[in-house]
Amino acid sequence: MAEKNQSFNLRPLYPRLLSFGISYGDMERLSAKVADWAAFSRAMSDLGEHWEQSADKAHKAGYLETPRQHWLRAAAYYHYAQLRLENSLLKEGLRFACRRCYEKFTALANPAIVRCEIPFQSMSLPGYLRVRNPGAPCVILIGGLDSAKEVELHHFAEIFLNRCCSVFYFDGPGQGELYRQSSMTCGFEKAVSNVIGFLSSDPRVRPSRIGCFGVSFGGYLACLSSAANQRISACISIGGFFDHGILAKLPPVAAATVRNSFGLPSDADVEELFPYVTLEPQRGKMKAPLLIVHGTADHLVDSAQIEAMKAWAEGPVETIVLEGSEHVCSDRFNECLPQMGDWMTVWLMHKNGLVAVV
Repeated sequence: MAEKNQSFNLRPLYPRLLSFGISYGDMERLSAKVADWAAFSRAMSDLGEHWEQSADKAHKAGYLETPRQHWLRAAAYYHYAQLRLENSLLKEGLRFACRRCYEKFTALANPAIVRCEIPFQSMSLPGYLRVRNPGAPCVILIGGLDSAKEVELHHFAEIFLNRCCSVFYFDGPGQGELYRQSSMTCGFEKAVSNVIGFLSSDPRVRPSRIGCFGVSFGGYLACLSSAANQRISACISIGGFFDHGILAKLPPVAAATVRNSFGLPSDADVEELFPYVTLEPQRGKMKAPLLIVHGTADHLVDSAQIEAMKAWAEGPVETIVLEGSEHVCSDRFNECLPQMGDWMTVWLMHKNGLVAVV
């Protein structure tokens, strides 16, 4: 085995990867044998290929549950194989493999997963609609800079599906399938408005009962979108923030991602993004109830950002603050995810005279 790079440490990733489909045993074996991020990427890609082939074989043999599980697992392995790679054809290939496996999985999912393409300006927003019951409230989910709708958002969506809500998770401008093909400068909140219009035209979705959930950068975008779209009845931000104060703290790969998401050259100063990354212009417009979930050991989002969010919101604000938890609180999901699901259910169902089994 090659000598291990001293800056290489898988341990901080354990909570996240174990929460979204990677096995503990695989993480332990990789920790023991890979020496850097390039080797980690190759090993994870090999495991993704293994699980995809296993699913293909089981499906050809007529099984349903095994391919369902293994295609979803393969999507996660491919996704995390590209997590720490710089922009490259290899990174794009792994992202495509993740989407390929998830598309195979959708054919067997229950409730059904329907791929949708929503027109927005000169592009189409790709997303997935899952209807829990006709007429159920619907939660829109927005990912972070390195999230995938096929991995993290899929798992977050299950929280709301299990509480009798329908869900819609998608790639907005500068995200996922639209990464490096479009820019967030076009107005992410406008894209969400198109999503709401699309959902409202579906007779199975109750247009007056729409929630919004966002993780990390998506938490910021969820707040921005909820303030700009009064049709959103409740908003959850986990790991979200108030403004560009977090940009200087981003690690190099994440900083490059945010530059690309906003259409900036790779060598551009992040200060060029300051006018685009702030909730301040929407002050006074956030009327929907807001739940903020924050870990006190968050290396990107400090308490000043949280206090600014609370002061900015005009409607009811509640917080879940987890002592010692890191960014997005993945090490404490067992505590905060059920609370988030119940909170959204209360605002979308119980507070509007509906009944749900939670």
